[in-house]
Amino acid sequence: MARPSMKQQIIEAGLAELHARGYAACSVADITKAAGAPKGSFYNHFASKEDFAVEAVRRYFEIAGWPASFESTSAVARLRAGFTALADGARDRAYSRGCMWGNLANEVADHSAAIRGELAEGLDAWSAIVTELVAQAQRAGEISHLGDPAPVGRFIVNAWEGALTRSRVVRSSQPIDDFFELIFGALLTRDERPTRTPGAP
Repeated sequence: MARPSMKQQIIEAGLAELHARGYAACSVADITKAAGAPKGSFYNHFASKEDFAVEAVRRYFEIAGWPASFESTSAVARLRAGFTALADGARDRAYSRGCMWGNLANEVADHSAAIRGELAEGLDAWSAIVTELVAQAQRAGEISHLGDPAPVGRFIVNAWEGALTRSRVVRSSQPIDDFFELIFGALLTRDERPTRTPGAP
């Protein structure tokens, strides 16, 4: 396996630092120390910490993506498996970090147009993936018809981000448990009730 470049090394190690510490508390020195790189090498690859954060946001989406192995199952099963993988990660961190995108949105979106723009693109891309799976589930008859799947996809992503943020505050799985119960137990289900003929007793 090819050795990662110094830039990749800095992004991978720095992303973990950024997620753990937050933007303001994460210095260039923290990032390069975690990467085992000279501090000066940081500026060979990034114009600023803001520039680094933009690339870290992009990389976070790549590594948080759902495994291709989920593609062989039903659309709803793929959605559940994807969010289950994210929930497992939150549990492994004892609900202490939240989503890096959500954290950055709360911390720096008002102050950095570049980071805000990258976050918006990432959330749009993730929402599009969820939207397509909702559309597939509707076409396959796995779930009841919910109309335009786009707002449904955005709502699911928004609900997840809110659940993860609250789980970080309360240090509990309860908000995430609520997410699964309502999204997969109520929203993404098939209405099995028989259709009532108008005028029938």
